[in-house]
Amino acid sequence: MDGMIKVQRPTWIGKLAAGLFVTLMVASCGQFFPSSNTIVSITLSPTSAQIKPTATQQYTATGTFGDNSTGDVTSQVTWVSSATNIATISIAGLATAVALGTTNITAKSGSVISPASVLIVSNQTITSITVSPQNTTLTAGTQQQYTAIDNNGNNITNSVTWNSSSTLVATITSPGGLATAVATGTTTITAALSGVIGTTQLTVQ
Repeated sequence: MDGMIKVQRPTWIGKLAAGLFVTLMVASCGQFFPSSNTIVSITLSPTSAQIKPTATQQYTATGTFGDNSTGDVTSQVTWVSSATNIATISIAGLATAVALGTTNITAKSGSVISPASVLIVSNQTITSITVSPQNTTLTAGTQQQYTAIDNNGNNITNSVTWNSSSTLVATITSPGGLATAVATGTTTITAALSGVIGTTQLTVQ
């Protein structure tokens, strides 16, 4: 009948195009939404350390996965020492001091690389850390550079792990020790290395 609307069935070309479209959509979703067993970030412990020549330091790596869960990935990552003449590191994350100096320890999985952990090889022993300046007051939006000096008189500002107890009040770069005031309040700034911690208070008005 002339008044009837004809419904055209999909041709094999149309079916193929639809199939390719679905495949591409699934693939692209995989890029935006990592699978639950995909490592998306890695953190190391300790974040900084100091040992004597021939001594060892065990590192552990914690991975965050695509579903936001975390787990020990120490045996799954590739360990790297930036200066193998200072310290080497095994596939199990065990660093061995070779000579005096400093090296950066990192762990990677595919294209994901952890922040570096500073490893210092020294004959000296750290028993205290002094953070300067002490008890600073800033206004929101301003910055303060902190320094860390150990009991041996060494400037270890770029070797310690810096932390702010309240990042809502102020943040601080690590490594580096550059604090940025965010909002009114008080936060404790810490500098840590090999279990030794130095502190100061930062007030934001």
